[in-house]
Amino acid sequence: MTATRPARYHLLSLPDGSLETVSCLASVIRCRATAPTVIVDVSAVGRLSIDALAVLVRKAMRLHSADGQLLLAGPGPAVRKLIERTGTGPLLPVFADSTAAVRALADDDRAWHHVRLSADRSALFTDPPPR
Repeated sequence: MTATRPARYHLLSLPDGSLETVSCLASVIRCRATAPTVIVDVSAVGRLSIDALAVLVRKAMRLHSADGQLLLAGPGPAVRKLIERTGTGPLLPVFADSTAAVRALADDDRAWHHVRLSADRSALFTDPPPR
């Protein structure tokens, strides 16, 4: 069990799998997330481009470096197949729905709480100092 990770998560919905939408979601996480664990509901996404998947993978790696994770809830067959084909499953665990994802989080015996994104700029991801 990781003691430093707070038992809080953000739940966000992805309305489509376009690169623009996924990039916007990643930016919102970077700027407004206050918890390093994010569940992204992708149940409305029919297809996800490889470029959009790359954005999610990079965001998952960044969250992992902050002792968190990015979980995908409700992916359809095409999204599941893309994750399987690219071998990105270890970085982007998939769950049937957001309830199953929260249940998986609770396997560490902590009570997990949904929190809304901050209205202010997040301190979770600090920008590197200018050179």
